[in-house]
Amino acid sequence: MFKLLIINKIIGNRSQECGRSYVYRMNGTRFQPGHTKSIKRSGRTSVPVWAWFSCSGAGAITRIEGRLTAQKYIKILEDILMPTAWARFGTDERIPFVQDLSSIHESIAVQEWFEDEGVSFELLPWPPKGADMNPIENLWSEMVREQDQHHSTANQLWDSVLGTWNHLSQRPSYWRVLGNSMRSRMQMVIDVDGDWTKY
Repeated sequence: MFKLLIINKIIGNRSQECGRSYVYRMNGTRFQPGHTKSIKRSGRTSVPVWAWFSCSGAGAITRIEGRLTAQKYIKILEDILMPTAWARFGTDERIPFVQDLSSIHESIAVQEWFEDEGVSFELLPWPPKGADMNPIENLWSEMVREQDQHHSTANQLWDSVLGTWNHLSQRPSYWRVLGNSMRSRMQMVIDVDGDWTKY
């Protein structure tokens, strides 16, 4: 079985209208009053979360309290990832693990954690231009689409996110498709020598 773990992002809920609006206009009139639209920025509710999944299904999801730091990330790896991944895959072999090149993931403390001989994860290299290549981006988009109502508090949003996660957890084919897409994503990166791909 292809044991691939894929990880974290911030999920948010916006109270204002989202998306792109189009207007037909003559060249040079882009910023005239009739061609612009104000967007109310207040009322945005977000909740930072961390999660993993594999081809075999949803893994664990947890809420991040406060700002994510390297130390908090290591605690998540130790307290959330390790026990739940071991429960699914066992501890007999190293588990391939994907994370992007965020400053926290690239921190010395996190790199040293993965280099520790006692750690059961094989950290896969990630291309510098692969910010959106991780299929968890598709998952986050799906979860945001599911948040079809305004949540006035972070706790309400978190409850809704958990409900969506649990709902998606009942769809094994969803996770299989996302996980298996890594092969084609990686091949595209190889084909363009690490440059940008459609992902």
